Amino acid sequence: MPVQVLEMKSAVSAATVLKRIRAFKVPAWSMAVLVVLAGVYGYVSGRQNPVHHYVPYVGYPLVLDTTTGKACYSSPPKPSDDAIATTGPAIPMCEN
Repeated sequence: MPVQVLEMKSAVSAATVLKRIRAFKVPAWSMAVLVVLAGVYGYVSGRQNPVHHYVPYVGYPLVLDTTTGKACYSSPPKPSDDAIATTGPAIPMCEN
């Protein structure tokens, strides 16, 4: 019965990767600036446009936005049987 041996390809060493990157002749300071700018842009865009996460609140159409801490409707609520208008503040629809 033949013995099967697992042959693995050798991994690319870090030295080989660095040699290929240095062939582009890009200054290290410019790459560092690029990484810092990408990080700052990601941070600022996340602060201005946070991801909203909704969890069920009281009933189905009413949810709680955990980002802002405010309640909102995920779908338009059904009108009630009695035509009496509510006197409290209106709950807004959730923003996408």
